[in-house]
Amino acid sequence: MATVPIHYGWLVSPYSAKTRTYLQYKGLKFRDVEPSVLQMMGRIRNSVGRIIMPTVRLPDGSWLQDSSVIIDHFESRHPEPTIVPPGATLRLASSLLEVFSDEWLPMAALHYRWTVPENVAFAKTDFARSGLPWAPRFVGRRAVAPFADKMKSYLSVLGVDDQTTPGVLATVDLVLSTLDAHLSQSSYVLGERPCLGDFSLFGPLWAHLYRDPGSRYLFEETPHVRRWFEDLLGGAPVRGDFTPGDVVSPTLDPLFDCLLRDQWGWITTLVEAIDHYCAQNPEARRVPRALGMTDFQIQGCSGRRKLVSFVQWKAQRARDLYDAAGSSADPWLRRAVGAANGEDVSTLITPVKNRLVLRDFKPVLEASASK
Repeated sequence: MATVPIHYGWLVSPYSAKTRTYLQYKGLKFRDVEPSVLQMMGRIRNSVGRIIMPTVRLPDGSWLQDSSVIIDHFESRHPEPTIVPPGATLRLASSLLEVFSDEWLPMAALHYRWTVPENVAFAKTDFARSGLPWAPRFVGRRAVAPFADKMKSYLSVLGVDDQTTPGVLATVDLVLSTLDAHLSQSSYVLGERPCLGDFSLFGPLWAHLYRDPGSRYLFEETPHVRRWFEDLLGGAPVRGDFTPGDVVSPTLDPLFDCLLRDQWGWITTLVEAIDHYCAQNPEARRVPRALGMTDFQIQGCSGRRKLVSFVQWKAQRARDLYDAAGSSADPWLRRAVGAANGEDVSTLITPVKNRLVLRDFKPVLEASASK
């Protein structure tokens, strides 16, 4: 029986980068394991129901899956040093960055990894190194090809195609330029100590865009982002407090305007689709994993994207924080999206009626789970 938690995740995995740097920041003892293909197909799939990373095996033999669940677990048991800002507005901002990083930035991460030949070759080699460490590299690359093809197939699920690629690239440019300008004045996203938003953004930006050699050029003009990477990889040293006064810096407004308009426009459509399904199926205990395709917008480009129901579970966490903030976050939200003073922004972060909870690592309807 292990005496410390075991964290299973490859270096190429953005969600594993998120949880790994978080655990390092907390100063917790844990084993960091890059699982082989045999471990993923055996122990991990048998324990959590599918081949996925990161996962964590706790000393008592129980398992955690999903980066948010992993961080929630350890944060509740080891609250210091905290990643939770004291103010309601900053907590909301941190949560919004997690939803954006986990469920919107993968469009950019997968685009650069699976359409840039240099990155494709690098990823397949790294898959082979992690998954089949005992095999010659040319054998390993051939063996992991089906897994790589499956990852590439998610581009269509996420709506990345010739029509939306310009919007994806524009989003990356906006994120990196905004972050670099902001980090020239602040050690981390919300002040002088890291929050959930820092670890969440780090995942796709470092593990995909920066670590993959064919997209590292994107960071040539972002020295402050590179310094931020080094800090997070080095244990995220605390240099002070979160931003005082529960105020989100205006330097981040372009990023929040982008995510609130593009991503949350699509999330609203997803929530409405789940509500429609529940109205048509009042005895349902679960919502289908996907509810078809729908139109979406990304930086002015139109596309079609699959409605994946799990995303609502992550989004409703941000809505809960908005509700907890009362109206205190409204002035910031108006400023971020350029709304008029006094304009109603209460639906920018979509209200959720048919809530989801996780049972056995899968989302189920909260109302049915309580019966």
